[in-house]
Amino acid sequence: MPGADLKSRLIGYILFAVAMLILWTFLIFVPQHTLYLETSSKIVQAEESLADFERTVLLLPSYVRTHEDLTKKIESLNSSLYTKENILNLFDQFYSIAGQNKMKIVEITPPVEELLRINRINPDSSKLMILNVSIKVNGSYINFGKFVSSMEKALFFRGSNYCSIISTLNLKSPVLYDFGFRSLLGSLKDKV
Repeated sequence: MPGADLKSRLIGYILFAVAMLILWTFLIFVPQHTLYLETSSKIVQAEESLADFERTVLLLPSYVRTHEDLTKKIESLNSSLYTKENILNLFDQFYSIAGQNKMKIVEITPPVEELLRINRINPDSSKLMILNVSIKVNGSYINFGKFVSSMEKALFFRGSNYCSIISTLNLKSPVLYDFGFRSLLGSLKDKV
């Protein structure tokens, strides 16, 4: 039966071809196709990253300019802000004037509302910042008069708010003077 032999050979060749096709598909095509898809995906991600980088590089000069402008603005604002040092220097001047006039400062009180208000606003270099201050001192009447006169001549002085004398029935206790006035804050040399 030559026809049956030929038929079985043909079926054998077909089965061998199908087996080779399946083997080729699983051993070569599928791994290569998977590698191709992964590589294509990585190429797309790299292209997106490159495009993003190019956009960033194009925007970089404007970012640098904006950063420099903001840095200059911050430096300008910081240079015009009133620091703790400004207030302490002002208080040192109060103590100096009191000492020169033989008065003893008992209390210096800038109202908290004033300090909060000054902290909230950005000072303008064209405007003067004024702080209301109250100073309580001990000493003689004559020395208190000299003290107030010296304070009125000081560069920081911008006008009196009130003045009161507080005494007790005990003649041995010192008389307390309360002097309220408006004081200039900041660099006194630049503003006068």
